[in-house]
Amino acid sequence: MDLDFAHIALYVAYFVLGAVVSLINSVAGGGSTLSLPIMIFLGLPATVANGTNRIGLIIGNFSSAFNLARHGYLNMKLFLQLLTPTAIGAVVGACFLVRIGDKLFQAILAVVICLVVVMSNLNKNVLGKPPAAPPEKLTLKGALGFFFIAVYGCIVQVGVGFVQIFGLTRYTGLSPIQINALKNALTNVFLVVSTIALGINGKIDWIIAALLAGGAWVGGYFGSSLQRKKGNKFIQRFISVCSVGMAIALVVDLVLK
Repeated sequence: MDLDFAHIALYVAYFVLGAVVSLINSVAGGGSTLSLPIMIFLGLPATVANGTNRIGLIIGNFSSAFNLARHGYLNMKLFLQLLTPTAIGAVVGACFLVRIGDKLFQAILAVVICLVVVMSNLNKNVLGKPPAAPPEKLTLKGALGFFFIAVYGCIVQVGVGFVQIFGLTRYTGLSPIQINALKNALTNVFLVVSTIALGINGKIDWIIAALLAGGAWVGGYFGSSLQRKKGNKFIQRFISVCSVGMAIALVVDLVLK
């Protein structure tokens, strides 16, 4: 097919979209709330947009996690500790990669994100203080918690970054930048599993996926660099702003439908 200006502009748009979404996901989460509607608006069927979008997410998460890991922010002991329940949850989620109704999904997601934002910013720890140091061994609550996060992330994916950040904060007590490194590494476990399942079913446009992946690598790299330069307070504020913005967008879309 001959490339005209419209095709070139469309390809550039996908590359930029991949970069922006990856930067958002690197620092906080919720980038798919931006990318999926845009991809559908640009002409992709919803199921294909869902599968194609995950290629960029995998590359962006890997780029961010790799950059943070080489600067010493990825706790490999915790990653290996949480790898097993995350992997098992991913396999279970892939077996039930089905859709719930859009309205119900958006309503649930908006409520979950609002709760996470509120609990993350309370002066008093209503669920108890995060531990002073990460647990030496995997706890039962930790195993179950990250198993269900992986199931949700594999099936729905949108908004899982916010839930992971909250869960990792409560479980590990690490700094925000260390939690982001761990979040990005664990996210790729269930993203890879779910993407393989969607790819087998022909739900990926590989040309667009390559463009998203190229942009995602750039966005993930700059997102991780931004975290190192700006520090923990910037990350916490960025997460709160993105969380509230995502919840408002979901509610507005829900009302207008």
